[in-house]
Amino acid sequence: MIESWLFELLKGMGRLFIHPVFYVTMAVAVVLGYFRVKRERHDFHIRVEYGLTEFQKALKTLVLGLAISVLTLGVGIILPFGTIFLISIVTVVFTLLIKPRFLSTGYIFGFSLLLAVLLPKWTTGIASVDSLFSSIGETHLPSMAILMGMLMIVEGILVIKQASTQTSPQLEKSKRGLPVGSHVSQRVWVLPLFVLVPGDALQTSFEWWPVLQVGERSFSIWLVPFAMGFYSRLKASLPKETVPITGRQMTALGVLITSLAIAGVWWETAAILSAVLAVFGREFIQYRVRAHDEESQPIFVQRDKGLVILGVIPQSPAEKMNLQIGEIIVKVNGISVSTVEGFYEALQQNRAFCKLQVVDTNGEDRFAQCAIYEGDHHELGLLFVQYGKKWKRTEAV
Repeated sequence: MIESWLFELLKGMGRLFIHPVFYVTMAVAVVLGYFRVKRERHDFHIRVEYGLTEFQKALKTLVLGLAISVLTLGVGIILPFGTIFLISIVTVVFTLLIKPRFLSTGYIFGFSLLLAVLLPKWTTGIASVDSLFSSIGETHLPSMAILMGMLMIVEGILVIKQASTQTSPQLEKSKRGLPVGSHVSQRVWVLPLFVLVPGDALQTSFEWWPVLQVGERSFSIWLVPFAMGFYSRLKASLPKETVPITGRQMTALGVLITSLAIAGVWWETAAILSAVLAVFGREFIQYRVRAHDEESQPIFVQRDKGLVILGVIPQSPAEKMNLQIGEIIVKVNGISVSTVEGFYEALQQNRAFCKLQVVDTNGEDRFAQCAIYEGDHHELGLLFVQYGKKWKRTEAV
């Protein structure tokens, strides 16, 4: 008994590495990193983060998925092969857009669940397609909706924990044609979860399990990769402040979706409503963030006094001085500065030591200082908004 379970778990893990969603999502992470580095070099003549940063972030959820699988197996979430195939197709289609925000669970699962309701009602006359539609028709909609809610909660937590760090600075034009800085947060993740698939590999003798579909007695175990994505571009607020708020809103929406999906166990229409709410709720959160940012005054602009820090290069003197994005440098070596040229001229007053007067994001003054050694970044590793850059507006992903 135990041997058969272990063997089936190993087989399920092997299926992860033949699943196209795993490789497609990893490829998207690499592509996002490539275009990010290309944009940063275009705007600032230097990359900020390593080109495979998005790829590395995507892989960090593999262990998390195995941990959450304890819950999916414990509850006994069953997805027919046709449903897994449907979710995979929707995911691949959305990844081809190379827009990480469309990889949000609310979009992928919301559309997939609605298609799971509609497709079984169609007949094409093609045996293989009709067989696939028939398999999709076996979907237990409340189980699928509950899985959607769980993944939305996890996605919100990932946004809170990861999406506000290692964001990418960007230059764009304001409506008046002046340079304005913004920060782009983009992430894709792959969350592999063990789910049950109808089959004959394993038999259960428990009357109460699987919990959501009592009566199912034989199944296989698959380790299925589920893609997640997030995108936000901010010019009127700091990523470390706004992105976690967005993540908490996504988590709250996931809790609401899960509650509605559980109600679907007794009233199946609630599961369908949860899919509609997932799509429109996720889009509403995205719209609110974008609308608020457009209506507010940008913070990464040139000022009469001081220079706003748009970016900090990792492992540079600026990072060693704990300079933060959004802080304002008002004096360099005792000299007031308001332009990038003035900043560098003041910096040259003492090539071995640097002392900065900084106004932090709370409006309080502080001093930052460090010795400058040979080999250190000659500009301290700071990025600012400045005139004279030959750049074009970069469209949002």
